[in-house]
Amino acid sequence: MKKLSVLVTLLTCAILDTNAQSNTLNNVATTLFKNVKTKLTVAEKNEIATKLGFILSGNKDQPFASDKDSKDYPFTATVLPTDMNKDGKEEIFVSFGNSYTSGNAGTSIALFIKDAKGIYVNHLGFPGMVPDALATANLGYPDLLIGGPGMEYPVWRWNGKAYAFNRQVKDAAYEKLKKQSIEDVSKVYQITIKE
Repeated sequence: MKKLSVLVTLLTCAILDTNAQSNTLNNVATTLFKNVKTKLTVAEKNEIATKLGFILSGNKDQPFASDKDSKDYPFTATVLPTDMNKDGKEEIFVSFGNSYTSGNAGTSIALFIKDAKGIYVNHLGFPGMVPDALATANLGYPDLLIGGPGMEYPVWRWNGKAYAFNRQVKDAAYEKLKKQSIEDVSKVYQITIKE
């Protein structure tokens, strides 16, 4: 009987510890989501921070690094929450990096969208600038034009499961496009979030 009592106590402590951890932001998530208005839960913030794989660099101005071996190449990250398809579930853009992590582009862009199971999945995750949302759309999501070095810009289109390459836009046609920066989309979205 004593062994059963001890086992029940240990299991209860383990469950309480797991619940406490799920209600606490990890260190990377705390830094990543500082001063960002979002509807994400603590667990969702931790999930995104974990999937990005960043570690803290120890540098106050550039708080992140790719891994412990790249702490000499710290970088910043910007979180841009949106609800592009107006379904009440946030999509999270993260712009991050430097020339060490992202080559000539100087930054990389990640886009986390919830899948059917409610898990955030990264649909971009490559070098490029913060996208522009184009007036053209597919299945509720706008086409995304992602800038970077060069004279042409890739446009990515939602296919129902992921953003996939759709077409190239030449530099000369860029100014003629009807578009809005995801940074501006995120600012407008964050204003709608009630605290």
